[in-house]
Amino acid sequence: MTVVFLICSNCVAYGQLTGNFTTQPALSNWVKIDSPIEGQQVPVGEDLLISGISSDDTSKDCSVSVIANNIKPYQNALASGVLGTNDYSKWIYTLSSNYTELKEGSNRITAKLSCPEPTRWYSVNVIGFQSGQSNVNISSSTSAPSVLNATNDSTIMLPPSIPSDQLTTSPSSETSPVSTGKLMSIAFDVLNNPVSRGNDQNVTISVSDAASNKQIANATITGVLLYPGGNYVKEFAGTTGDDGRFVYHWTIGEDGDIGELTIQAKVEALDYEPQVSTSTFQITED
Repeated sequence: MTVVFLICSNCVAYGQLTGNFTTQPALSNWVKIDSPIEGQQVPVGEDLLISGISSDDTSKDCSVSVIANNIKPYQNALASGVLGTNDYSKWIYTLSSNYTELKEGSNRITAKLSCPEPTRWYSVNVIGFQSGQSNVNISSSTSAPSVLNATNDSTIMLPPSIPSDQLTTSPSSETSPVSTGKLMSIAFDVLNNPVSRGNDQNVTISVSDAASNKQIANATITGVLLYPGGNYVKEFAGTTGDDGRFVYHWTIGEDGDIGELTIQAKVEALDYEPQVSTSTFQITED
């Protein structure tokens, strides 16, 4: 029932409203893919490092999984938050041929946050290209990244960290699937392979122009070390020098698992396509 009194000359209105009214609850759970970004070109036939963040914290029991091109089952991501193996506030996953390979053209990558509360999804579209191509010109329909609830896959819901202006179907300079950027060549030089637990290790990452082999200075490198057994992840970052090289030095832990350690590095440089490359070496007993 609605009762309204209207008094003029100055027209002051008084109203009483009855009925059932509810407010939209705040989005308590969310997941986001930070890398790769929407519309990014990625080489097919190579491993792709996928990383992101979520609303997981010590009060929740959440996990993150990833799917590409709707090829099931979902693949478990690796927690990389500061609180350890169950902290999915930060997470990573390596998309490799062991699961599926990206194809040329449009590929859809989706991250799923599974919690006791409603499940959330977040998707980006990336553009696959053959790494031997010198000029990439692949067009694809562009759609905005989205976070979906469990009951209505057409509902777009934003986590607190995603600005609302990202929800647009208009291509921008950051999300356009067409790029004329050049390609890089990335090489790893591991000092010790194998290396015993407790010993020092060095890896040199060399970055050069894929066409001319000219060294690329000031390339930004962000990477992770994925230890055997998936029990430990170590992050590193740096830039290449004038010689196009970046050297990372660390000490292998004395108590970790033995087996294959994977190095994953994302390399970015001005006027070049971002690229992800991997290398491995063996950790042996003391």
